[in-house]
Amino acid sequence: MRRPCVDAPVPRVAGLAALLLLAHVSLFSLGLSGAAGPARVQAQEAAPTVDSVLARMARIPGLHTSYREEKRIALLSSPIVSEGTIDYARGAGSRPPRMARRTTRPSAQVVLIDAGELRMNDGRTTSRIDLASQPVVRSFVDSFLQLLVGDRAALERTYTLSIERVANESPAGGWSLVLRPRGAPLSSFLREIRFEGQGDVLTRMVMTEVSGDVTTTTFSDVDANHRYDAAEASRVFSLTL
Repeated sequence: MRRPCVDAPVPRVAGLAALLLLAHVSLFSLGLSGAAGPARVQAQEAAPTVDSVLARMARIPGLHTSYREEKRIALLSSPIVSEGTIDYARGAGSRPPRMARRTTRPSAQVVLIDAGELRMNDGRTTSRIDLASQPVVRSFVDSFLQLLVGDRAALERTYTLSIERVANESPAGGWSLVLRPRGAPLSSFLREIRFEGQGDVLTRMVMTEVSGDVTTTTFSDVDANHRYDAAEASRVFSLTL
């Protein structure tokens, strides 16, 4: 029988890392779903800036993508690997933004962020976390909602933002968008989050913790212009495995 658990503390790996992944993957608004054409070529030729990245993110209506995550922990010889899908829908009217991460490997799990709550279901237990009672988790959610709407001023109250160029064979070159916490509570365990891209294409996200643990997430089969009808939204943004 499934045991409900209300307002449970967030598990370190299943909760905070999952929340980070849910929030950060929104960076696929960097034009991955656009067709090749003059506007796309021009974007690849111009070096991205913090403002241009935020402007693109602000226009995303919805996102569906597959992911593969490898978490390397100093005490373990092999990484912890998980795979699954991520969905994001921008809010409209009174409806707030919603995010869902569905893990298919190594075991089924769904993490849902909706209406100020983080809810989880792993097939054995369900948990509900009121974000207002979890300052660290709420800090993540607030920061990345600001990221999604392209609010640089609000975002910079929590992070320092920078773009770094990476030399390679592409005419546009590679780049990294780096977010570093300005202070507590995030800086007590998070060193930086690095988004790596090629031209206007994001390829992966690397999260480095103060402990030295590193989580690397790669993305595939990306639809960064996904629009959910009522039936699909009801299915995707639920705790049903």
